[in-house]
Amino acid sequence: MAKKVKAIASPDLSQAFTPTLLGEVVRAKRTQSKVTQQDAALLCGVSKQTYIKIEQGSSDIKLTSLMKVISALGIKISILPWQDSGTSSQESNNDVWV
Repeated sequence: MAKKVKAIASPDLSQAFTPTLLGEVVRAKRTQSKVTQQDAALLCGVSKQTYIKIEQGSSDIKLTSLMKVISALGIKISILPWQDSGTSSQESNNDVWV
């Protein structure tokens, strides 16, 4: 009998982007799709160990492995535009230097 996968809720995406948050997103997407870690690793073309490290939020993952996983699971990551370097720091809310 196949192992049942219990879906977990999506994490709060308004918090700061971290490897831990990305791992939570990957885990939520996988469980909501009712896919085991083993099957997800096979689908993504990475080892089960690498897949588990990604879900755990490990920061020592190869970018190519991470890209395979988020692409295969249909997870989208966005990079927002920033102000030109000619803009003063008072005009830019994106760049704060302390």
